[in-house]
Amino acid sequence: MKLALSSIALAVAGVCSPVMAAQLQGQVTDPQGAPIVGAQVSIDGGPRTMTNSQGQYQLTVADNSHVHLHVSDDNFKHVDQDLQITTGVIKQDVSLKQAIMENIVVTASPLARSALESTTPISVLTEDQLKLNIEPTLGDTLEKLPGVQASHFAAGASRPIIRGMGGPRVQVLENGLSVGDASTVSADHAVTTEAASAQQIEILRGPGTLLYGNGAIGGVVNVVDKRYHEAPVDGVSGQLGTRYDTASNGRTFNGDIDGGNGQFNWHLDGTHRVTDDVDIPGNAIVDMPETHGKLDNSSLKLDDYAAGVGYTADTGFVSVSGARTESNYGIPGRGEADAADITIDLKKTAWQLHSGLLDPFAGFSKLRFDAGYTDYQHSEEEDGVAGTTFFNKQSEARLSLNNNPWGEWQGTMGLHMVHRDFSVEGEEALTPNSKTDTLAAFIVQERKVGDFRFELGGRIEHYRLAPEGMILETINGEQNYQAEDLVDNDLTLSAGMVWDFAPSYNLGLSLTRAQRSPTAEELYSFGPHDATQSFEIGSQFSIVNGQIMTDSGNNDKEIANNIDLTLRKLEGAWTGSLSMAYNRVNNFYYEKNTGLIASDIVGADPEGDLPVYQFTQGDAELYSLEAQATIPFNDNWSLDMFSDYTRGKLVDGGNLPLMPPMRIGSTLNYDQQQWHAEIAAIGYGKQTDTAENETETAGYALANAAVTYRLYTNSGDMLLYVKANNLLNQEARPHTSLLKDYAPLMGRNVMFGVTYNF
Repeated sequence: MKLALSSIALAVAGVCSPVMAAQLQGQVTDPQGAPIVGAQVSIDGGPRTMTNSQGQYQLTVADNSHVHLHVSDDNFKHVDQDLQITTGVIKQDVSLKQAIMENIVVTASPLARSALESTTPISVLTEDQLKLNIEPTLGDTLEKLPGVQASHFAAGASRPIIRGMGGPRVQVLENGLSVGDASTVSADHAVTTEAASAQQIEILRGPGTLLYGNGAIGGVVNVVDKRYHEAPVDGVSGQLGTRYDTASNGRTFNGDIDGGNGQFNWHLDGTHRVTDDVDIPGNAIVDMPETHGKLDNSSLKLDDYAAGVGYTADTGFVSVSGARTESNYGIPGRGEADAADITIDLKKTAWQLHSGLLDPFAGFSKLRFDAGYTDYQHSEEEDGVAGTTFFNKQSEARLSLNNNPWGEWQGTMGLHMVHRDFSVEGEEALTPNSKTDTLAAFIVQERKVGDFRFELGGRIEHYRLAPEGMILETINGEQNYQAEDLVDNDLTLSAGMVWDFAPSYNLGLSLTRAQRSPTAEELYSFGPHDATQSFEIGSQFSIVNGQIMTDSGNNDKEIANNIDLTLRKLEGAWTGSLSMAYNRVNNFYYEKNTGLIASDIVGADPEGDLPVYQFTQGDAELYSLEAQATIPFNDNWSLDMFSDYTRGKLVDGGNLPLMPPMRIGSTLNYDQQQWHAEIAAIGYGKQTDTAENETETAGYALANAAVTYRLYTNSGDMLLYVKANNLLNQEARPHTSLLKDYAPLMGRNVMFGVTYNF
């Protein structure tokens, strides 16, 4: 707390204090010398701005300093230059070369590099792309990106799965801070970040643990919104949008507005979404005609709104925002007669502080402090009556410093703290109340040598998990259980390289060794979980002839050794990338279907037919392949293609459960002035590489189409769109879904939407 208060005071004082400064200015042009409007111009760890109508920019920087200048635009190649600043006014004009591939700066990257400069594969969904791809859940929104699939847990809960890893191994962030919900605990728990308010969404594949902790051993998803500003805001701008979905009778209304006077700024946004039970092709449950045409108990209601205020100056910025999320969604059942409808009623209040100070002291270009607090709860209700309630209160703070070049090395370092207070009350308190504390130090540095850029990084994290006692309902009656605190020190090391070996090509290589300590759910779960239709047991228990043995399993940390190789073609007759990854994870935690049912271990019980799943450890290997390409035929027509494949298996034999199948997809695009049209198809392969007691899943294909029209007015622009998903009304049962046998994906859905930007 003292660290947080002192950092805030330092940032605020610094923002309001004058420093000796020079003016860096210039013009950004294309290869023909025409000015580029709206290009992003920034200093590593420092101020940023955009070029005006004449392509001109101006930045205030510290005099007698060394800076690293970045200039980027979506349609041009990124340029970065080292500059030695003197005093007064320094002129630096920049000419950008045309690029077919978008080159977007990724804020979740430790060094804020673009997706095309990263040592590992990165995908970015921009604001315009999101308008056509937003779904009610984050997992469904990102599901069509290479290497990303979703858990598909009905209408309200679906989490991203990156290269076969999900749950606690994929860190979901809002503006670089954890969402602080309970979505890592179980697949039925929603991710509480709203894509409708996002400016862009960034997906980092592979271990992204250096800044974000051991929960990012599989990847990072960062939702970047407009709730805080590092650059001055002048005037008022915003957007309003609405959408209707035919398959769910879904109605969505969203909007955001920003205002400021150059120093003080403010922000408001909100989303309201309501849907009915969704239409499906065929039967929800194959042999039950009474489940035909509708997926019962799949409706959703969501309200999400936020406000923020901030102050910017030449020396830095400070901003505070608050957000409230309320959601109620149904969990489809197994078609049992007289079974209660299970719904989840969710509430979350979140606060975030972001602040930065430029040139805080000699040798450093930026000091940054980010902090967040989340108060989360959800109740699992049966016919509207709360049976079990989950609570999570989480605090997080990150202090980082960007250093000026040390010799030839430049980067960032800092401290990161997270405190999590998790508790469960009610009939299905299947995990003990627990407190989790992490304290970490990290450093990431880079160096350019000719056509090579090298990255080195490390993170040391102290982890402490303190569970409370719990009562186990066993075949021999109640049993008191108290686990000891788990204390670990987790070390992550990474090395990477990007080689620009030809004018139109680069090669990225990354080597990472990452450690992850287990969660309370993986260790101590014990009891029925109606929402997932299972009886869950943690790794600390073993079953011997129906008897429960405590503290008889392992609690070893996961150790991931990952190698990632990415080849990119940046321009020419076609552009694209090919990524290959191998990840050897020792002591990998996974849920194993034991083949038992609950009555085998708890005796006579109303839920005795629930299958028993147990968290188990084993050494695992995961292989990943992702390919994507864009072929422009002419100024109007282009073709996008992608394919991905993930194979997860145990070293001692057998397969990992819930592995995504191979996919092949393509999109034909047509662009003519304000018009855009596309038709797409994605084929999902049959999944036969199944785990013990896991059924195979048939393949399927989904066809989609969309048409958009952008109307420009004196006060802004309007985007009108129509999109149809699953045009052929195909039955689709994703292998990654725990509900695949009784909750197929939505049938044919036509979306009508309009967005007005002003």
